[in-house]
Amino acid sequence: RMVRVAQRVHAFKEAWMLIRGLSDSVRTLFWTCVVVCFVTYIFAIFGLLAIIMPLQERYNELLSQQATDEDSLETVLKLEEVLEISTGMDQLMYTLIQILMGDSYHSFTRTIMKHLQWSWLYFYSYIAVAVLVLMNLVTAIIVDNALSTSRMDEESQVKQKEMAKDRDIRELKKLFDTMDADGSGTLSWDEFKDSFDDPEMSKKWVLLDFQPGECRELFSLLDDGDGEIATEEFFDGLRRMKGLAQSKDIFRMQKCIVHVAGMLEEVKDQVNTLKHLRPQVFTKRAVPISPSSGSSFASTLHHQLLGNSPGPDPPEPGEEPPAALPEQL
Repeated sequence: RMVRVAQRVHAFKEAWMLIRGLSDSVRTLFWTCVVVCFVTYIFAIFGLLAIIMPLQERYNELLSQQATDEDSLETVLKLEEVLEISTGMDQLMYTLIQILMGDSYHSFTRTIMKHLQWSWLYFYSYIAVAVLVLMNLVTAIIVDNALSTSRMDEESQVKQKEMAKDRDIRELKKLFDTMDADGSGTLSWDEFKDSFDDPEMSKKWVLLDFQPGECRELFSLLDDGDGEIATEEFFDGLRRMKGLAQSKDIFRMQKCIVHVAGMLEEVKDQVNTLKHLRPQVFTKRAVPISPSSGSSFASTLHHQLLGNSPGPDPPEPGEEPPAALPEQL
């Protein structure tokens, strides 16, 4: 249960990626250890033959000479320390792993270089192969696995959303077919209202978070003005309103804004048409309006444009008469 919470909650996204990265990197870690051991084994074999055996011979030679000066004794002690950590396959492999981990290794490599000057090539070759190449490859593989896992999670979420959307569409289609009693492909007000009166259908509406008292309002929201709800209107509207009451409120507000914008656009077009046909009707002398007769402005304008009223007062002497209205009006 905690894993599901960490997977779904956005705040735990990074933690979930780390957990998935660790689980997906187990196989990579196993093969990394295998390859590291193999590379170290190969270098250990070469080191035993090319470095440790000559050092052992040098150490035996110094012991046979039974040198008593301080330099010879110091050399013997240092060689003895080097041979203790490198004699044998397991000891040399462990020493190479120490080099791989970046531990201090210059103390014994310098001792070896005093007797075998080319030995630095051996150690730095191992560092180049095991550290610079192999470890960076492992890092790249782990990062690639993490990115692939993240993409798979995103694709899985997209698929889940698509499946949920398809399931909602099937449920809404089944609901629409049940409500469409006459099979016309549209829902009338009577069919819509009957679905809320039916006990079984009413339960489905309650599951969609719609109460019987919202029947008229819901029909008005889904209807585009022709008195019937088409299939696309039904699916699109309910899919957008399905959920919490906050979603329904937002959708209701959107419908109201669209309706008001349409009314304002229609009024604007009518006013522009009137201005174009008869600019004089908007002048003070053309249509006298008293403060108490503001509501009759549209009626006066209508009669003047159609010629059903005497129109405005005749012009004063010397004033040009208003232009005649087009005959097609």
